[in-house]
Amino acid sequence: MRRKIIIVLLSVFFPTFMFFVASPIMAYESIKGTQLALSGVSADNADSASDDNLKKANTEVKEQKVDDSSKNIQAETKEPKVADSVKTPEPEEKDLKQDSSPKSIEEELNELKKEIKKIRSENEARKKLEVPEEEKSQSVEDILSAAGRQYSLLRKGTISLSYQFAYAYYSGDAIDATTVVERRVNHNITNSISAEYALLNNLTISSNFPFVYKYNKVGTSEALDVTDLGDISLGASWQPFLAGGLIPTTIFTLGLSLPTGSSPYKINNAKELSTGAGGYSLNGSVSLSKVIDPLVAFGNLSYSYAFPISGLSQIIYEDSTDPSQKIYLTEVKPGSGIGLAFGFGYALSYQASMNLSAQFGYSFGSKYKNKGTASGETESKTGSSLSSTFNIGTGWRITPARSIYASLGIGLTNNDPDVTVAIKLPYEF
Repeated sequence: MRRKIIIVLLSVFFPTFMFFVASPIMAYESIKGTQLALSGVSADNADSASDDNLKKANTEVKEQKVDDSSKNIQAETKEPKVADSVKTPEPEEKDLKQDSSPKSIEEELNELKKEIKKIRSENEARKKLEVPEEEKSQSVEDILSAAGRQYSLLRKGTISLSYQFAYAYYSGDAIDATTVVERRVNHNITNSISAEYALLNNLTISSNFPFVYKYNKVGTSEALDVTDLGDISLGASWQPFLAGGLIPTTIFTLGLSLPTGSSPYKINNAKELSTGAGGYSLNGSVSLSKVIDPLVAFGNLSYSYAFPISGLSQIIYEDSTDPSQKIYLTEVKPGSGIGLAFGFGYALSYQASMNLSAQFGYSFGSKYKNKGTASGETESKTGSSLSSTFNIGTGWRITPARSIYASLGIGLTNNDPDVTVAIKLPYEF
């Protein structure tokens, strides 16, 4: 009896013991098979494979509840299911790692592409902002041309024609013989046509033909005006050596003024106005310019010499009570002059530039020889004088080959015009 009870207990205990011991072993073998199966799954199929595996896993779980435990163990041993790996934590972590690593690489590639695209766009923007050397040299030439033609030269074989309109306004107080103070107003309009030709790259000859209109009114007196040709000038500009490094661009200019305008010594000053200086004059200058990025600095030092004017017989005084008593002007020795100008220019853009400059002039005294009917020959001398002007100029590029220059001058002494406005239109071919 006791032996039967022991056999029954063993028959019940042994299958139960085998079930609990064999199940973890079979599950471990199933996990290993599942890991091997998952190793063949690619990153692209990870999402779709996981969804299918979940469905299969749910189906297998339901079947495992119905089937016998021993049959399930044998079936799992023979054919491990990929779906069982979803239940275990280790395959889930591996799936997450396999899914996350390709995504992080893809994100890094996308960020790298964005950075490359950004760098390319910045480089393109820099290239657009960078001014080519040809355009840069053209801008420098425009700045110097706007400041004054003495700072730049033409290329060999180039002919340049330019039209310049200049307006100068003078005002001040005048005292007549009765010590009455009257207002003096003078308007000068000059239309000039200039022609230049480049014999060489560093040698240019030029000429200037001014047409002058003057209007002068003092107090309530009748206004005087005149329209006539002014003094024609001829000149040559020469650049002795190429500029580079610390050496600035240096240009020497020599000019000759011809007395083609109406002379102030051959008219009746009480009833007429002059449009010229009345004599020949020679002037020379040296101009320097240097690019100090982003500015262009320039300066000019000049000297002028006026030749004596002789053979005159202008009446400068007549006695109202005795018309035979007169004083004649017979000779004039105009004083020479020294000029200094300096300033800088700046390119606001490829189309526009601006320049500021100051100009100073010192004139030595002139000598006059007079001859009176009663007093004989006498000589008088005037004192020296100083003039100064502040200029604001600008240049505008209308087309790639055409520009217009404008300037405004403000007189700083009584010898200078109150205001001067000039507009220049050059044309090269």
